[in-house]
Order: sequence, then structure tokens, then C-alpha cells
Amino acid sequence: MSEESEDREPTTSTALGTVLQGEVEVVTFHNPETQYTVLRVAPEEGFDDPNAQTLWRSTRVTAVGAMDRPSAGLRLRLRGQWTSHRSHGRQFSFESSEPLPPLGVEGAVRYLSSDAFDGIGETLARRIVEKLGPNAIEVIHKEPDKLTGVVGLRGAVREGLIAAVKAEYGRHKLNAFLRGVGLGPRQSAAVLRKLGADAEALVRANPYRLAGAVSGIGFTIADRIARELGFALDGPERTRAALLHALRSAADDGHTLLGERRLRENARDLVQLDIDDARFERALQELVDSDELVIDGETAPGERALYLPHLAASERGLAANVMRLAVEHDVHALAGEVELARFERQSGLELDSDQRHAVLGLLATGIGLLTGGPGVGKTTIVRSVVALAEGAGARVLLASPTGRAAKRLAEATGRAASTVHRLLQYDPEDGGFAHDAKNPLKCDLLVVDEMSMLDVVIAHHLFKAVGPHTRVVLVGDPDQLPSVAPGNVLCDLIASKCVPTFRLTQIHRQGRGSLIVANAHRILAGEPPQLPEKGDRAADFYFFPADDPRRCADRVIEVVTERIPRSFGFDWSTSVQVLAPMYKGDCGVDALNERLRAALGANVEEYRLGNRSWRIGDRVIQTRNDYEKEVFNGDMGRIVAVDESGVSVKYPEKKVLYAPDELSDLQSAFAITVHRSQGSEYDVVVIPLVSQHFLMLQRNLLYTAVTRAKKLLVLVGSERALSMAIDNAEPSLRVSGLARRLAEAARQYE
Repeated sequence: MSEESEDREPTTSTALGTVLQGEVEVVTFHNPETQYTVLRVAPEEGFDDPNAQTLWRSTRVTAVGAMDRPSAGLRLRLRGQWTSHRSHGRQFSFESSEPLPPLGVEGAVRYLSSDAFDGIGETLARRIVEKLGPNAIEVIHKEPDKLTGVVGLRGAVREGLIAAVKAEYGRHKLNAFLRGVGLGPRQSAAVLRKLGADAEALVRANPYRLAGAVSGIGFTIADRIARELGFALDGPERTRAALLHALRSAADDGHTLLGERRLRENARDLVQLDIDDARFERALQELVDSDELVIDGETAPGERALYLPHLAASERGLAANVMRLAVEHDVHALAGEVELARFERQSGLELDSDQRHAVLGLLATGIGLLTGGPGVGKTTIVRSVVALAEGAGARVLLASPTGRAAKRLAEATGRAASTVHRLLQYDPEDGGFAHDAKNPLKCDLLVVDEMSMLDVVIAHHLFKAVGPHTRVVLVGDPDQLPSVAPGNVLCDLIASKCVPTFRLTQIHRQGRGSLIVANAHRILAGEPPQLPEKGDRAADFYFFPADDPRRCADRVIEVVTERIPRSFGFDWSTSVQVLAPMYKGDCGVDALNERLRAALGANVEEYRLGNRSWRIGDRVIQTRNDYEKEVFNGDMGRIVAVDESGVSVKYPEKKVLYAPDELSDLQSAFAITVHRSQGSEYDVVVIPLVSQHFLMLQRNLLYTAVTRAKKLLVLVGSERALSMAIDNAEPSLRVSGLARRLAEAARQYE
């Protein structure tokens, strides 16, 4: 935007917000998937709005927001607000867009000759307008035969024009319907992409189909739309939708299934109506008949287990493939006592008896598990197993659930490692994997680290891709937090007793005076951590008391930005990671991130979009898998550049540019949740603990957070909150059928 127009506001203030009306001159940017759009608009003067006082004093403005299929020549009424961008100056951020008929002869010509209509140039557009008048678009829609006789408008182009105009009208009408029932522009665009041209009819027939099928729309929104469209509160559509929502919510909490009693209770609480036996059974049967729900087994005698179909299929497939590897494998030992002794001499290692037993056992089975807490030598065992397997001529592949965990595995073994998704060669186009039962992984030994992070769906796909002659070694700590997605795979495998399991207990990695590893084990045993003497600056584990949440937050900022750099020499902006149990509150991730960003200083370049900003120097985390960019959920980097094209983030392996519409994939990461830290290690970890976080104060969460620290761990908070976390050894148990399925599969081999 030019300087001379930067401070001008060609808008109208109305009871419905600030309005900008005009014609699109240039579509500067548009992302069809997210609908994020940047427009150059020529405002109109004196449009008909009886509630408004026009303020037109400019010729060109930049407008940003979400809309479907913009085009040059399109006339729009935009509602939103003015914002100031550091690099681009003043721009109009719109929340809604309403297409309007072209204004006058020239407006109609510009619109018809735009990219919205293939094969229509300016000359042909002018001929059409001369014949049909300035309302040519409306005439084409209602009376397309009037196009007959336009010179140069031949058959295919003519039919294409008529179809495009009808499609535009249909899209505008559909958008008006969707906006009329309360959906925002992104939600409306998502509905259009999912349901297509029949979206209005489909939504009117059953608005509950939106819940779960369309990103960003759940039961609550669909239920509100249903009430507006006159659906009964006790109707069968609402009951079915409530049951599905209860199952999806359970999956969000990590459960793969629900028992019928709990499902019925959760659905009843959602609709605030009693669901009697007849309604419940009828809804269940209808969902089974439509392949939206699966009844498979029992959670207890007489209580059916109810699944979403993909979770039931994943559990069944995973159990079958695990037992295939455990029972059907005809394996020979890849190494024995002689080879192991030679390896120890050559490598300088001195393994204890449990470690030797684990190495030899893992090399002599079709599938084996290696477990144990921090410092017990799991990495040493993995290195030994890989080296001995390769020495026997085996082809070895290494994988882990996340990019950060794979990087650690590669560093620990000195060999290439990848994420499970990359190993299986995920195809984002069809959502499938190149490697499966028909195209198994080409290796003799597959090692998978950080198994506690692996959910049941990805585990199913992974084991499906393991060939009949491939051995599998699984490594993980069952006392850490389980996967974010549904399932409790590692713990279920151990509990089933169907897989040979080698658990290491003797601590080896504990330097002189080190408390991190020792206290992790004390916490796991339900004991309070051992703290250094007051004034001791040589320790690696500290506790700073702060009972009040606000005071705790103040002390976290002080410890991170002042005490740690001064006393230990760490650069807090690169080496210190804050791990908080929750997002909200004074000591939550959101508030701490804002304060830590502010501590960096505001005199840096930034990119602003709406009410958010991205600054050079910000530490950020990727929040979804992006296979085109090859950055994945949990990858952390630092913003190194901002300009009109977007934000550049430096990751350990490469630099990635994020366009404006992609910035929602990034979150600030000076502070992150403990769940997001899984699979990672940091030089320094600072953990705020306040009793207001009581819902998340659990022993395995604190244990997981403590084990993320390599060199220094600092707890900040109340002794009561610390005791609550240590005492709470019974976190919410995940409901899963995998262990039961494994036991059933094992009985088939007896």
C-alpha cells in the first residue's frame, strides 16, 4: 500500500461492523484449501446503506481474509476491521464477504472477462454486455437463451459461460445459506469442499452429518444448526450424532472404545435427555448398518465394546500381526555369547548380566520389547543389538514416532533413522502408505524407539508392513505419558505377556552428584525428589518455592531469563525449555510464551496477521504433519526472517518458508506442554507446578517432564502441587481392547 493512502479508511461504519464495498482489481494471493485471500480493492463511493455515513477518501485498499474463489472484476461487500501491518501498512481484515452484481457496463465487462469465466476476453465480454445490458450476469442465469446471436460466442464457450454463471450463483446461494445458519467463512468453505454442490440439501436433510465430517465443526455447532432447521430434540438423528460424538470425544482422550453403559451415559449428558433402551438400541443398530460404529467383543461380561470402525480395524490388525511375529517366526539367533563377548572387547563396553541377557534375547526372537527408565542403558543395548545384527549380515532400519525422537535415535546409534510415517512412505494425496502387507519393508531387523508415543492406528500400519522374515525390536518406557492419539500400545503389549520383554532396572547413566536420573526414579517410586544443599550451584536439580500462581509465573520468568544464564551460563533463548502441564492460567503455556517472547525485546522485525504476530528470534513448534514441507507435528525451530511473503523458520535440518495462510501451523514454543515434549531432550528444563493445574498433576506427567532434561532441571511452584503430582499414581486409565485381542489371538496358537 502506498504511503499516501496508508492512513485513509474508505469504509462505512454500520451496526453490523465496518463495511468496505468495491470491485476486486487484483487477487494478490489465494489458497483454495484454507481460503486465505489477499485482495486489491477499488472502493465504491456512496453505496446504498441507510445506516451508514460514507467516508470514501481513497482509490485502492488491501483487504485480507477468507473467501471462496475470488476473481478480478468481482464486486464485493466486505465486513471487518482495519488493522496495521508492520510491513504492509494499513489493510482491511474482513470476516465476511458478500458477492454483489457488477456495477454498470464497465463493471460487467471486467467481471465477464476475468478468470472466473474461461474463453471470454474483453472484446467478447463487451459484446455480451452490449446485447444483454449491465445486468448481463443475472440475465445469463435466468434467461441463457438470450445469448443467442452474440458475435463470436460459439457453442462450447457459450455453454461453459452458462454453466459457470449458474455455478457462481449456486455457490453464492449456498454460501448465503451456510452463513445464514451461523457458519464462518472457513467453515462454509470446508462444507463446500466436503459436500459439494448438494451441500444445502444434505445439510437440510441431516445437519448432524457435519459433525466429525467437516473440519472445525463438532456436535455443538451441528446441534445448533439442527435446532434452527427445526429438528426435534429427541429425534433419531440427534441420538445417533450424540453417540458418535461421545465415541470421537473418547478417542480424543486416548480411548479406542467405550463400553455401552459409559457411551450411553456420555451421550445422555450431551443431549440432556434420557436415552431409553429402545432409542439406544435403535440408534446403535442404525449406526452399525451405516458402517459408522462397530460392536466388537465385550469390556466386561454382558457389556458390549463399541468402536469407531477405523479403531476397531486397527486393534484387530495390530493384534494379528504382533502374534504373527511372535509365534509364526522361525528365527535363529543373530549372535551368541561368543559374538557378544567379542563385541564388548572391541567396543570397550562392559555390560552387566541383565544387559547381556537383553541383547542376546532381542537377537533371538521374532519380536521383542526393551523397557526401562532413564539411565538404565536402553541406548547402549540398542547400539549393541544393531551392531551385532549388522555383523551377522542383517539389514537394519531404525524409526521413531517423531522427527525429534528419530534424530536422537540416529545420534545414539550413528546410523540413519526416520519417522515412522517417512519409513512407511506416507502419501498425503490418498492418505495411505506405500509400504503395507503387499509391499513390506525391506529389512531383516526393524528397531522402533519411543514406543510409548506410538498410537494404535500408526502401530497397525507399521506392523502390517513388516514382512514374514523381518524381526522387530521395540524400545520404550511404559511409565511415560502414552501417545496423544488413541491407544496404549506399549503398555498393552507388556500387559498381554505375548511379547518377550526385557526390563532394565539398574541405573548406569548418573554422573557424580547428578540428581536428574536419581530423582526421576524417586518420583516414579512415589518419593519426593532429593534436593541439593542451599547455596549449592554444582547440582543439576533444583526447586524454587512459589505458592501463588502469579508469583510462580514471575519466578519462572526470573529463573529462565536471569538466574540460569547468570549461574550456569546457558543462553535461555536457545537452551532452556519450559514444560507446563496445561495451556491456561498464569503458569500455563500461553501466558508464559507471551511473557518469554516479551523478554526477548520488542525491537525486532515481525510479521503481523490479524491479532497475531511472528517475530525474528521466536522459538516455534509445528502443530501438524506437513509432508510437502517435510516438517512434522512437534518439530521445533526458530524464526530467522519475515517479509511480505511470510515467515522463514530455521529447523535443525533446513529452513522452511511459511506463507501467510500457513502460519496457523506454528505456535510459540518457549513454553510447551509436557505431552508435546515427548521424545525430546533439552539441555535445561524448567517446570512450573501449581495446584490450579490439579487435573494434570500426575506422577507419569511429572516423571516424563523430568526425564526430558539432560543437564539441568528446575521445578518452580508449590510443595503441595509437587506432592499432588507424586501421590497421583492413578492417572485416567485408557480404555483399550488390544491386550484382550492379543490374548484371544494367542489362544488360537495354543
